[in-house]
Amino acid sequence: MLALSIYSIYNVLGTSDIGEGIQMFSLSRRWCREDSSKTPGDMGISTVNIYRRYYLLILIILVFLVASSILMVPARISLAGGDVRGRVELINAKIKARDSKIDASGVVAWLNPVNGTIARWNSRQKKAITQRSKRFSPHVIVVETGSEVDFPNEDPFFHNVFSIFNGKRFDLGLYASGETRPVNFTRPGVSYIFCNIHPQMSAVVVTVDTPYYAVSDQDGNFSISNVTEGRYHLMVWHERSKSEHLVDLTRSVQVTSMGLDLGVIRISEEGYIPRPHPNKHGLDYDMLNSRPGYRRP
Repeated sequence: MLALSIYSIYNVLGTSDIGEGIQMFSLSRRWCREDSSKTPGDMGISTVNIYRRYYLLILIILVFLVASSILMVPARISLAGGDVRGRVELINAKIKARDSKIDASGVVAWLNPVNGTIARWNSRQKKAITQRSKRFSPHVIVVETGSEVDFPNEDPFFHNVFSIFNGKRFDLGLYASGETRPVNFTRPGVSYIFCNIHPQMSAVVVTVDTPYYAVSDQDGNFSISNVTEGRYHLMVWHERSKSEHLVDLTRSVQVTSMGLDLGVIRISEEGYIPRPHPNKHGLDYDMLNSRPGYRRP
């Protein structure tokens, strides 16, 4: 349609053969170069007509390029996709916030493409889990495969961060206040993080092979931004829920350019029993000796 319109404009303005105009202009210039005393008029060619056709051709090409870029804008916007929103509702919840409301934070939701391929825009961001007041903060993070996570120590004593269960296995050893050590999470999975000195410290890193993920807030709300149109498998993970229940929550969803509202996702904590974890040697913690080994003067 666009090409037909340009052809019609060119035809109305004086010629129906663009190639003829280019050929005529080139021929006249070459003929004049061979004999500098001659002009295009000696060939019976109107100089005005030649330049008129030549510059008109340039104008048409510019109009075509501008029009093409305008027509491409909707496609680019469509590729950007929309936001996928949802809300988590915990059933038989075991933990409540300070205001006695159910704490629905820390639930991870992500989207895996059905066709197995996904466009990436250098979405990997370096994140951090801080050690402060004998706690890891935040308690749950989600990263894309290949991402690096820092573990800075902001306490005035040593920590020993490790993970030997499922996911990524590592042991960062003892390091002092003000220091940090990184870990690269190279494959999908759930990594449970602990400190070998302080048994009350725990965190979770969920590694997913997609840039489309989110973690719920205290009210259970989450949003995955700029999801490209297509069909995805919705995956959910929750620390206090059984794996078989989480598998049942997996479903296929269709994301459009307007995004998608997933509604309420109900997750049961029935059967969850918190249990003490062993230290990095697989043994029980020595509570008598699990005390800070270093304090800043």
